[in-house]
Amino acid sequence: MTANLRGKDMLAISDWDKSELDQVLDLAFKFKRMGDASRSLDILKGKTLLLLWFKRSTRTWNSFTGAMEQLGGFVRSRDAKDLWIRIEETPGSGFEESLKDTALVLDRYIDALGIRLTDVTPEQAGRLPRWGDAQAVMQRLADYMKAPVLNMASDMHHPTQAMADIMVMKEYLGDVRGKKSVLMWAYSPRTQSRGSAHGFPLVSATYGMDVTVAYPEGYDLDPAIMACAQSECARAGRKFEISHNLKTALEGADAVYPRNWRQGFYLEASDEETERRLAAQHKDWRLTESLLKVTNNARFMHTMPFSRGYEVDESVADGPNAIIYDQAENLLHVRKAFLASLLADSSVLEKL
Repeated sequence: MTANLRGKDMLAISDWDKSELDQVLDLAFKFKRMGDASRSLDILKGKTLLLLWFKRSTRTWNSFTGAMEQLGGFVRSRDAKDLWIRIEETPGSGFEESLKDTALVLDRYIDALGIRLTDVTPEQAGRLPRWGDAQAVMQRLADYMKAPVLNMASDMHHPTQAMADIMVMKEYLGDVRGKKSVLMWAYSPRTQSRGSAHGFPLVSATYGMDVTVAYPEGYDLDPAIMACAQSECARAGRKFEISHNLKTALEGADAVYPRNWRQGFYLEASDEETERRLAAQHKDWRLTESLLKVTNNARFMHTMPFSRGYEVDESVADGPNAIIYDQAENLLHVRKAFLASLLADSSVLEKL
C-alpha cells in the first residue's frame, strides 16, 4: 500500500489520483483471486455502512451489501422517504430536517455513507431542477461528515461503476493502454441519466486508452467532464474524439459501450414523453452484429439494465463478445476494495 486512503470520499473518478485508483483496483483483483476466501473476512467487523436510496437498484444494492457483509461489517439500507430529510437548501415545511443536521447526526451512528441520488421528484424531499444538483448534494454531505461518502450514482458521476468497467477491460484486453474504447449513445424507449455514461470515457482516458464518444447531434455530454477526459488522453499521448457518425466511430474499437442518455441536461417529468419521441428519431443507433464487424472484435459492455433489441441486438448481448456479466460481478470486488480502503487500517490490508 502506497497511500493511506482511510476516510477519503469517493464522489468522482476525477477526484482521485491514478495511483490511488490503481491501489483500489489492485485490491479488487486480489479479492477476486481469493475467491471464497474473500467472502468471510472480518477486517470491517463492527463497522456500519448506511445505504441511502433515492432511486432503486439491483446491482448496486446487492453488490454494496454483499461487499460490506463479506468484510464483516453491518449494513443499513433505507429509502430516502424513510428519513426526515430535505435535500434542498431552502427551508422546508417544518417536518423535514436539513441536510446539515441529518449529516451531523448520522455521523454519530455510522462509519460510511453510500448515497444514490439522480433524478428526484417532489415527493422525494424536494426537487433538483439544475444539472449537477445531485452531485452537489453529495458534496455537501461529504463536507458535513467525517465518515467517508460514496457516490452510488448521481446525475453526473457513477465512479465505482467506472472502476468495474476498467477492471473488466483489463481482464479481457490485457494492457489497455493504446486500446480504443467507444461510448455510443443508443436508442431506448426508457430514457437514462448520464452518470454511467460520463464515467466510461473518463476512466478509459485515465488508463491511457484512445477514447471515442459517439452520439446524434443534440445529445452532448457534460462539456467539463468531456474536457477532463480529453485532457487525460492528451497527458497519455492518446486520442480523444467526439463523433456523430456511428459506423466511423466504431472502426477499430476494442470495447464498445452502447448506452442511452437523455438529450437535455435536466428533463422535467412532464417532458418525458417529448424526450421519448425525440429519441425515436434515432432508432438506428443500436449495436448490431454488422456494426460489430467494423470493430477490432470489440467487447460489448454495459452498466445494465439495458434494452434488449433497442440499445443492442439480442445476438450481440448473448454472443461471445459480451462481457457484461463479468463487468457486473466486478462491482462486488471493486466496492469491497473501496470499503476496505476507506474503512480499514492500511496495516490490515497489507496482510491480505
